[in-house]
Amino acid sequence: MRIEFVEIGNFRKLRAARVSFSADKTVFVGANNSGKTSAMVALRYFLVPREQNSFALTDFTLSGWPKIDAEGAAWEKALGEAKSLPDVRLDDTLPFLDLWLHVEDGEVHYVRKILPTLEWTGGRIGVRLRLEPKEPLKLQADYLSARTEATALQKAAIEGAKDGAAAQSQVHLWPESLTRFLERRLRTYFAVKAFVLDPTKYCDPEHGVARPQALPEGVEPIDGDPFKGLIRIDEISAQRGFGQAGDSEAGDDNVDAPIVASGTRKLSDQLRRYYNRHLDPYQKPESKDLAALGAIEEAQKAFDGRLKDGFSAALSEMEKLGYPGVTDPKLRISTRLRPSTDSITKRPSST
Repeated sequence: MRIEFVEIGNFRKLRAARVSFSADKTVFVGANNSGKTSAMVALRYFLVPREQNSFALTDFTLSGWPKIDAEGAAWEKALGEAKSLPDVRLDDTLPFLDLWLHVEDGEVHYVRKILPTLEWTGGRIGVRLRLEPKEPLKLQADYLSARTEATALQKAAIEGAKDGAAAQSQVHLWPESLTRFLERRLRTYFAVKAFVLDPTKYCDPEHGVARPQALPEGVEPIDGDPFKGLIRIDEISAQRGFGQAGDSEAGDDNVDAPIVASGTRKLSDQLRRYYNRHLDPYQKPESKDLAALGAIEEAQKAFDGRLKDGFSAALSEMEKLGYPGVTDPKLRISTRLRPSTDSITKRPSST
């Protein structure tokens, strides 16, 4: 039994890519920014159970973010018009990994949980691992509840604003959109689920682009880990500095990130986590917070303008060199100031 190939979709740079594996060894070779790391991280995130809590919104392909926000906007519109809420339809944006194995007839006992049919006697067998909402209706309800609360507070602030308090009306209260909501709550509402694929519907890539099969409507996921005890991944992470190795750290915005016990943690780190969970005005702001939040947004706009001017020459030079690439969006610097930390958090942006 061996892995023939994997197909990765909607994961970071990889919109629809196939990675084939040789019987002996496979080496990823490519230019910088071509997706090698994305492919390796996808294998780890989807195939190592303990890593499946590492997904973040930034693992969704950036081109899918407008579709996610459009879905959230459709929910809000239906709620505002007192219509029935539409079904949750995010399938086109969900990151997934299709893993295809070649299994001999005598190895069927290893893959009994993922057999496509009872008549299967060996050959190719496939499973899709997809990051998707655990309970779609709960995600929808909780997002709409958060949006309703933020909208009501902002409306009350505008109606009660006095002279000189116009900045309060410009504050964008969390969550401004579904992607903003998922930036902080992805791990609460999403999990990896596994689905058996049909070997008879397998398609070769076309012009280098993978063509993964569509799942049937209403298909049910497999219970448990279909690859338990079958696949092992060991990884030596690239370490470009003197800090700890690793792909990414949980951002300050993710209040659901697990707290790792450590006897060497600084008091400032512990106080910041407490602030994030209990005192952060972006979580459940009151009217008295809006003036401060408005001032932060004004400072952010001014800072963005300064950075745009300062980096314009460098970015222009990079574009002349063909970076990031002919198929990639132009780079644009965007900052987001947070009152809970001295740092500046980054959000992907494109024009």
